Amino acid sequence: MMNTKYLPLMWGMMILGTALMVFSQTGITDSNQINGICIGVGAALAVLGIGNLAGKYVTRAVETPEIQKASLREENDERNIRVRERAGWNTARITNYVLCFLALASALMNLGLYVTLSFVFLIIMEFSLTAGSLVYYEKRM
Repeated sequence: MMNTKYLPLMWGMMILGTALMVFSQTGITDSNQINGICIGVGAALAVLGIGNLAGKYVTRAVETPEIQKASLREENDERNIRVRERAGWNTARITNYVLCFLALASALMNLGLYVTLSFVFLIIMEFSLTAGSLVYYEKRM
């Protein structure tokens, strides 16, 4: 049976994406940047929504109860959980170094202040999420 928990979210992504693409073509805004952002975000959301909907229906068609049990068992296996945790932590570390490099490079190349501040905001957000997650999981475990 198909999990309908995220079905409204998928439909919402498709509708929002389509609305953003239509909004960018109506000429309400005169800025090409805003139109480009609306088209880009709209196309991404529409494709993600369609892809998730198609994936749910295809998965439901080929998934048997035996496959579901094996998948659930493998997903909850302690070794796989540990591998996912290490992969996530390593990805966060690498992302942190990349963001620091991009912030420094954008400042040295005299790019707009908003570009540098965007990278700095992402670094601060990543540190905040890491600290919050550590506190949350220390209390939980």
